[in-house]
Amino acid sequence: MKKCLYAVLSLFLAAPAASQSLRGSQASVQKMYSRAVLNDLQFLSTSKGLYESVRDGELKMISITMDLTLEKVAYPFVLPRTLDVLNVFAKKYHDACGERLIVTSAARPRTEQPRNASPQSVHPTGMAIDFRKPAGACLTYMRGELLALEKMGILEATEERHPVHFHVAVLQRGSFAPAAAVATATQAPTTPSQPATVAAAPVSDSAAGTVEIPPRPAAEPETKPASNPATYVVRKGDNLSVIAKRLGVTVTRLKSLNGLKTSTLQPGQKLKTG
Repeated sequence: MKKCLYAVLSLFLAAPAASQSLRGSQASVQKMYSRAVLNDLQFLSTSKGLYESVRDGELKMISITMDLTLEKVAYPFVLPRTLDVLNVFAKKYHDACGERLIVTSAARPRTEQPRNASPQSVHPTGMAIDFRKPAGACLTYMRGELLALEKMGILEATEERHPVHFHVAVLQRGSFAPAAAVATATQAPTTPSQPATVAAAPVSDSAAGTVEIPPRPAAEPETKPASNPATYVVRKGDNLSVIAKRLGVTVTRLKSLNGLKTSTLQPGQKLKTG
C-alpha cells in the first residue's frame, strides 16, 4: 500500500494545479466535514475519548523521522490513512527542500479547539494535520504539491493566516495503474540532495498512466460474517478492538450500534452486532 501511494505522489505531486487555490472557503470546510460524516468518523469531544481511540487502534501515532518532526503538538495522533499520506509527503518534501516537514497540530478534541475554529472542523476526527509554513523556494514547492494533491482528490488544503500555517485534511489514499514505469521531471528548489527525476514503480494493469479516484473514500469494510449471532456476549479479556476484528466490523460501528460512549466493557455484557 505504501509503495503504491509513494508511486502516486511521485507521479503527480509536481503536476500543475490549474485554477485551484489554497484560499479557505466555506465550500472547502463543508467538503471536509461531509467526508468525515460519510466515513462515520467520530468527532472526539475530550482527551479521554481521543486516547481511547488510540488504544483501540482507530488513531495512530505520528513518529519523528528523518523526514518530519513535531512542534508543540499536544496529541500526535491521526487516522491511519492520514498517517500514510503524511509520511510519503514528508519524504518528498525532505528530498526536494533538504529540510524536515514540521507538523504543528494533529488530532484535537472539541473541548480544546481554538476560539476561531469552525464548528465543522475535522481536527477532532484525526483526519487533519497542520504544517508550519516554510519560507522561500520551499514555500512555493509546498503550495504546488498541495494543489496537485487537491486536484487528485486525495486531500483538501488551506493556507491559513490566523495563525499562519497549512491546514491539510486527507480525504483518501488514492490509487493509480500505469502499464509500465514512468519517469517525470520535477522542478523544485535547488539543493544538493534534490533528485533530477522521480520514477514510479511499475505496476501491471489495463489502464496506462491514469489516476483512479473512487467516488467514495477508501474505508475499512464493515461487513459481517453470515454466521455471526445478533448479539455478542463479552468474555473476560475482551476489548472492542478484539471483538470488532473477530466479527469483521469496525470499532466505530460497534460503538454506534450499542450507544457506547467509552470503550470499557464488562464480562457478560451483550453487544449488538448488526
